[in-house]
Order: sequence, then C-alpha cells, then structure tokens
Amino acid sequence: MEPSPAGNPIEVVTGNAFGIRTRGRAIEDLGDQMIGAAGVLRAIADNGVPQQGLSIDKIKEVIGEIDGELKLAGERYKPSGTALVTYADALDGVQQQMRVIVPRCQDAWDDYQAALGRYQDANHPLPPGQAGTPPAGGGQSPEQEAHDRDIRSALNRANDAYDEFMAEARNFDTQFETWEDAFEAASNGIREATDGGISDGFWDDVDGFVAGVLVVLQWAGIVLAVLAFVIGGPIIAALGAIVAIASLVLTIYQKARGDTGWLELGLAIVGVIPFGSLAKFSGGFKPGMAGFLDDMVGGLGTSGSRAIIGNAITRFPETYGISRAFGASPFTSFVAAARGGHSGADIAARLMGIGFGDESTRAMSSGWGAAGHVFGHYGWVVNSPLAAGMAITDAVGDLFEDDVETWEAQLAA
Repeated sequence: MEPSPAGNPIEVVTGNAFGIRTRGRAIEDLGDQMIGAAGVLRAIADNGVPQQGLSIDKIKEVIGEIDGELKLAGERYKPSGTALVTYADALDGVQQQMRVIVPRCQDAWDDYQAALGRYQDANHPLPPGQAGTPPAGGGQSPEQEAHDRDIRSALNRANDAYDEFMAEARNFDTQFETWEDAFEAASNGIREATDGGISDGFWDDVDGFVAGVLVVLQWAGIVLAVLAFVIGGPIIAALGAIVAIASLVLTIYQKARGDTGWLELGLAIVGVIPFGSLAKFSGGFKPGMAGFLDDMVGGLGTSGSRAIIGNAITRFPETYGISRAFGASPFTSFVAAARGGHSGADIAARLMGIGFGDESTRAMSSGWGAAGHVFGHYGWVVNSPLAAGMAITDAVGDLFEDDVETWEAQLAA
C-alpha cells in the first residue's frame, strides 16, 4: 500500500520495548549504585567510618577524585536509564495501537484496490449492440443511463474505500508522531544527561589514532613481505624496516597506555631484528654490530647503504625504460627496477639480512655465517603476517561478541 499522508511507510515500528525497559532500569540501578558507592568512598576518605587498618589507609590513598568521578557518572547514568524506561513505555503503547491500525490500513487498501478494479472494468463504452435506442425526444437510452449509473456507483465505492484507507492512515500518522516525539524526548534526555560529563580526552583520541595506524602498518607489512620474496632489493628492505620500526614505536606507546600485551610488543620487537645479519659478526664484533644496526634500519644507517638505496631510487625510471626497450613485460621491468640492479642471488642474500650474494657465500665459512643463514630473514618478513593474523583473529572474535553500540543505535533498535 502507499505511504501515509505524512509520507510514513505503514508498518509497526521496530523495537523491543521489554528489552529497552529492562536495560533502562538496570542503568537506573547502576546509577544509584555508583552514587551510593561514591558516598561510601567519600566517607572513608573523610574518616567517617569506624573501621581502621592498613587496607582502609590504602583505600584512602587511592581515592583521590575517584568518588567525584563516580558520583558524576552515576548522576548521568540514572537519568539516562529513566529516559530509556520512559521511551520503552511509549514504544510499547504505540506498537499496541499500530498492531491494530496497520492491519486495518491493509484491509482498507485491499478494499480500495478491489473497488478500483471494478470501476476500471465498468468504465468503458457499451458495445453498439447493447447501447439501446435513444428516445425520440433526445437523451440517452435506458441501457446507457443504467451503464453510466453503474460507472458512477463503482467510482463512488472506490472513492469511499480510499477515504476509509486515508482515515486509518491518518490514525497511523498520529501514533507515528507519538513514537517520534518519544524517541526525540529520550534522545534529548540522554544527551542532556551526558553533556558536560566524562568524555574522551586528548590521549584517548591519540589511542584511537594509533590503533588505526597500526592496522594500516600491519597490512603494509604483509604487502612488503610478499614483495620481499617476489622482488627483493634495497628499496623493499628499507620500506619494510621503516614499517617495522614505526610499528614498534606505536606498539611501545600502546603498551605504556595499557592498550596491548607483551605478546604484541614481543612481535613488534622481532619485527625490527635482521636475524640474518648475525652473519656479519663473522668479521668481528664492531663491524658486525655496525652492519647489524644498518640492516635493522633497512640500510639507512650508513652513507654507503643510503647511497645504494638512493641509486636504486634515482635509476628506477631508467632501469624500467631499458627493460621495456628490450621487450620485457611491465611487471618484469618493474621488478628489475625495484631490485636496483641486484641479481637473484643478491636478492636472496638481502632477504637473509646479509647484503649481497658474494657476502652470503663468504659468510658461510664461519659459525656466525651459518647461524645467519639458519635464522636468516628480516624480522618484519615473519612478523607482519603474524601481527596481521592476530588482528584478523581479534576481528573475527568480535563478530561473535555482543557489540557495545552508541545510545542512538540502541534506542533505534
């Protein structure tokens, strides 16, 4: 059927009045409990309780402004719950009325459609053989007059049926307006209760931003890990190290804020370690440590390594163009340019954190070199898929947990 005169779809508004009322009363009770608990804490802090002892003294030390914040939260929870209870009562009443009105509207609409069909069937000229003979004095034949009366009667019935539908639809609009007013009243009540209350501060906003950036870095790490195996070269190594270091810094921030655990921090630390660079210690501790640290930052730690990366970047268009000129595909040309002129053996060595193919061969002659080849890879090559896998696991787990929605979403539901 068509919408109501106010343009509303004619259907019972959705919402679980019983659930909303139960939730509202629970919030009211919680508000009362918060206010009561704040009073108890303040009494303890002001020596208003007879109990004494180390536990009471410790509580006094940590109370601080907790009682004030707890009371403030309670003073906002309680009216929010009251607003939900009031809305639930209004919703229940409106739904009861609509469950009667909506079927009446449907019946009236069906009657109108049937009457309209009969009018459309009747509203046509009579065939010549049935039109009759007009009287000698002029006018219509009796058959034509009867046919016209049938048409008018069918039209009147259709109009009456439509008027009945509109009357019921206006009743629906009345109830719909009652529901809208109740919804707005509840929304305003909750908004007024929470205005000026406890809200996220600057660091809370930073926490959210950091969490979002870490998700981006996790996926960037996966892409770079794949490219490290497919393409390799100093450019990919430098980008991977930058992503790993940024992830570590942000994970340390999250750990300091209590937003992540030791496992996530451990993975982030693993991500910046170039395990294969252990092979560089075969030439001595000092040069080995210099090479290790240089590889940890993706070759950005020494002028020589930076020159290699810079050369690969500046010669990228030239190498790509030459490869295309010799008939290589765009992908092959891109791979060659990204490798910065390194051979396949160099790429494998670079992944191992060793540097170049000849260095990899020489490194195998020592225990450090063998260890580098056993453990050899950049930490971010393994860390990024693991970190992203954990994030995906958490996201999948969230699908099976109860969502904590905003009050607007809860009210609408």
